[in-house]
Amino acid sequence: MVETARTREIVTRLFADVASGDLPGVLAALGEDIVFDLPGNEFNTVIPNLKTWHGKDGVIEAFRLRTLNTDVVEFEQREMIVEGARAFVLNYQKIVHRGTGMAVSFEFTMSLTVGEDGLIHEWRAFFDSAPEIALFRSDIQQRLVAAVRDRDEEAIRVLLRDGADPGHREESTGLTVLQIAAGLGHAAGVAALLAGGADVHGVDTNAGCTALHKAVQNGDLATVRTLVEAGAFVDAVAPTTGHTALMDALWYKWPDVVAYLLDAGAGVNLGTHYGFSMKEHFEFELNVNSLGKDKLLEAEKLLRARENDDERRISEQQLMAATSSGETEQVEKLLAAGAEVDARFPVRNGFNDLHTPLLVATRDGHLAIVRALLAAGADVNATEPTFGACPLHKAVYNGHADITAELVGAPGVNLDFQGATNGYTPLHDALWHGYDDCARILLQAGARTDLVGHDGKTPLDIATDVFDAGHPVFDLLRASAA
Repeated sequence: MVETARTREIVTRLFADVASGDLPGVLAALGEDIVFDLPGNEFNTVIPNLKTWHGKDGVIEAFRLRTLNTDVVEFEQREMIVEGARAFVLNYQKIVHRGTGMAVSFEFTMSLTVGEDGLIHEWRAFFDSAPEIALFRSDIQQRLVAAVRDRDEEAIRVLLRDGADPGHREESTGLTVLQIAAGLGHAAGVAALLAGGADVHGVDTNAGCTALHKAVQNGDLATVRTLVEAGAFVDAVAPTTGHTALMDALWYKWPDVVAYLLDAGAGVNLGTHYGFSMKEHFEFELNVNSLGKDKLLEAEKLLRARENDDERRISEQQLMAATSSGETEQVEKLLAAGAEVDARFPVRNGFNDLHTPLLVATRDGHLAIVRALLAAGADVNATEPTFGACPLHKAVYNGHADITAELVGAPGVNLDFQGATNGYTPLHDALWHGYDDCARILLQAGARTDLVGHDGKTPLDIATDVFDAGHPVFDLLRASAA
């Protein structure tokens, strides 16, 4: 059995060697089967050496990792309690991060067990790792930027796991790390950042471009696809130029990206902020480019093919044409013949883009057509992408009380759908535009009065802005809220 005095002597010498940085002296005190246990868990992975290490090589690696970016500038053994072969030691140390200069100080406890051979076979540490977590995170954003620029997918994932901010913005460029990865055409890095919480819709601070704009500039189709599949707005516009991703794909001569964006529904009739339509801008590109003109001509064929396809689809959508012109009998004939009731209009940068016939009929006030479409199973909650509005929004916004009454009785209707652009429900919209008859129908059907728009206003707030204080709609709102 190891005597207390012997244990104290061995452990005292060990920590003297630790304090002086004498690694050979430290290793000489350890058994070959040493278990060096440092308190690693899912919350302190940023500290590189926190885990259970086995053998002297493990101890060497633990010390190496511990000193990669930090220096111990103060170390002190403050208290020791020894019971036979076991020692419990309270130590103090101050550590400085070489890159950032951040310093932390803390106490920690260690438990050590000495064997009959006079060597330490078990060495376990216990401490609050919060100060060191802050220390090792003090340069984590710089390391994330470096990993992104080095196209190091694994490092990106590890840094995000360890607490790096996926929305970090590089000060010198105004780019987020997602935009940097996208601009480099690093699809795997983009995917890792998105999985870690990066905002696919963020913009840079200089030009207002999205990550999709940056990916298109590089021309890597896999990166473009990754962003679009993650929800990037295909027609997001850079506020400085008015460019969409499709405009940039044409500008940078990437026909395969052009093809993909066209298939994804990118608009072809938009314009820049400096006076060119997309077609005019493309003609300008053809005139000023002497190199890569073959790629531009290939893209031109794709644009023409898309326009031809749109025209074909429009010509085939007889149900939409009949709905738009208010031809009830034709609508009924087409539905009876099996016309697709929820077919969406192609993107032509017009009023009906991606609308279903029901959205158009409710907007334009065609009551009989609304009834026919609902009877044929039209989606009563279909939304369009421009305002994120549903048929009820369309009806009440335009004051169609009769259509509102028809819709609120439709099976499965969502009376309280909040539009994407302003968070308004149909009740908000009815009150906002002064259509108290539409509001009354919604309230009697059970529309909620407690939902707030993006401006923080409830339906009652909207009514207060629009109607005189004695208007009957206030009694209805208060009764519904009771």
